[in-house]
Amino acid sequence: MKSVDQEEISRRRGIYFQGFGIYGGLSGLYDYGPYGSRIKDKVISEWKETMLSEGNVAEFDGTTITHTDVLKASGHYDRFFDYSVECESCHTKFRADDLVEKKGVPAVLDRQWLQDKIRELGIKCERCQGDLGEVKIQKLMFSVDQGEGMEPLFLRPETAQGMFVNFKEYYRFFREKLPFAMITVGRGYRNEISPRRALYRLREFNMMECESFFDPQNEMWIHDPADDVRVAFLTTDGVEIKASPKEAHEKGIVKSQPMAYFMGLALRFYSRVGIDLERMRFRKHRKEELSHYSSETWDAEALTDLGWIEITGIAHRGTYDLTNHMKHSGKDLYAQRVIPKREVNRAIKEIDYQKVKSESPESSAKIIAALKEGKTSITIGNQVIDLNRFVTEKEEKVTIDREDFVPVVIEPAFGFDRIFYTILDHNLSSREDSGYVLLKIPYTISPYNAAILPLMNKDDLDTKARSIFEDLLKKKFSVIYDDAGSIGKRYSRYDEVGIVYCITIDYDTIKGGDVTIRHRDTKEQVRIKIEDIPDYLGTDPWDGKKN
Repeated sequence: MKSVDQEEISRRRGIYFQGFGIYGGLSGLYDYGPYGSRIKDKVISEWKETMLSEGNVAEFDGTTITHTDVLKASGHYDRFFDYSVECESCHTKFRADDLVEKKGVPAVLDRQWLQDKIRELGIKCERCQGDLGEVKIQKLMFSVDQGEGMEPLFLRPETAQGMFVNFKEYYRFFREKLPFAMITVGRGYRNEISPRRALYRLREFNMMECESFFDPQNEMWIHDPADDVRVAFLTTDGVEIKASPKEAHEKGIVKSQPMAYFMGLALRFYSRVGIDLERMRFRKHRKEELSHYSSETWDAEALTDLGWIEITGIAHRGTYDLTNHMKHSGKDLYAQRVIPKREVNRAIKEIDYQKVKSESPESSAKIIAALKEGKTSITIGNQVIDLNRFVTEKEEKVTIDREDFVPVVIEPAFGFDRIFYTILDHNLSSREDSGYVLLKIPYTISPYNAAILPLMNKDDLDTKARSIFEDLLKKKFSVIYDDAGSIGKRYSRYDEVGIVYCITIDYDTIKGGDVTIRHRDTKEQVRIKIEDIPDYLGTDPWDGKKN
């Protein structure tokens, strides 16, 4: 099989294309077309099914506009930036660390270090070979204006924070038992310095994320990691080890059992959507690569025409997120564990309601509300009121059998658009005999179950084809009708977008009530009765029931 220009075939056949094309397009913004949208939905469905089938997992759907305080607590407000450098001649902008790493030097994310290294290595503009200017900080979040005098909100740079701030709701949903996981699918937004290569680096992108929560004293998922598939694990010292996720954990390559478990789950998902596992590996982050919240991160990387690209990151976020949201919000995001019973002295705070009403009768309602929220001061008019004087403390002995703790979090984050790119890269080719393009994706993510093709648009062939088309739609099959062009061109048209079956209605159909079904991969054709079509389409050709 010969390689295919993915971007060209995707644009021509309506899989994906650059957004706002009639206005010249915008870099980093891509739309999914009629076939791409259907494949996208099916890939997401496969991911959800893979994750939810494990139990102890529930879905979450959060807003894309995010409260500024959430991003201050998460660290994004202060730390979410990249280092850019601009060509002094053509004014093209680049990520400074990307330019350094292309020279084979591991980048240090420090402005002055990057500046010195660019000069030391003599790096020039990739576009015009002009001199590069000063390395600068570029904030990566898009702000949303709320109006004059109001603090801006932000488009979320990731989907994770909505799950962290709603941890307590899901803790109750799971009857206050760990471990459990939340999953979500949605858009994220990043003001990338140099978005490029179609779906590889985008300003608006699709994410499929999972946040799993554990007791740090028992950091174990409910199932063992997968032991039925082996891939390469690339360590920080450059050693590549072939192992299953279970073996990788047992050998100490992957420290956390849940991380190894989610690696196995990711491999199962990749296989289901047609990614070639022989072109997959897990690469461990070097210390200088780690995000500020992570103690261990592995990237699932796919080998494509772009080289090795990250399509999933699995990070051990520890207690960072929940701890910071408690600190900034003042709200309880603890879980509890059962402990042996014991007596302890506990300080009890009580509000002196009588004192509040006697000293501040007009403001008593506001003061009492602030006290119940745990505030220590409140401003009323121009006066700052110390609320501590309305609180009395006393100690009492209590018997406890539970204690609070902050759960640790392990996050598998799947970048949908890069996964989609990889699916196309691993499955698009051209036939050796004819040169025609073939998208050999699994039946489960094919955009339609079948294409309905009358041999000719006359002699009642079109009428019969329409009848079959309508009947299959009523039976909830996804089918597409096409009577334009020769039958050979139509076969080729649907090979290019991954549709497995083409159903041809010909003159023998009128006589004998049967149709020709052509298989995309083999080009083999079989005759079956019209009434047998639903059963035929209902069988996955990869499940061993059909050749």
